[in-house]
Amino acid sequence: MSRRSQLEHEVSLAQKRIKEAPQNTPANIRKIWEQELVELEVELNNLTDEEEDNND
Repeated sequence: MSRRSQLEHEVSLAQKRIKEAPQNTPANIRKIWEQELVELEVELNNLTDEEEDNND
C-alpha cells in the first residue's frame, strides 16, 4: 500500500470516528481526535510524488 493510500485510509477512519462518536464522548478526547485528524491531513497534503514512489 502506498503512503498516500495509507494516509487517505487513516484520514477516512479518523473522520468516521469523530462523526460517529457518542454524544457523551469527553471534549478532551474529541479534541485529541480532531488534532490527530488535522495532523494526518497535513501530512497527506504535504506528501510529494517522490515520497509516494519510495514507499510503494
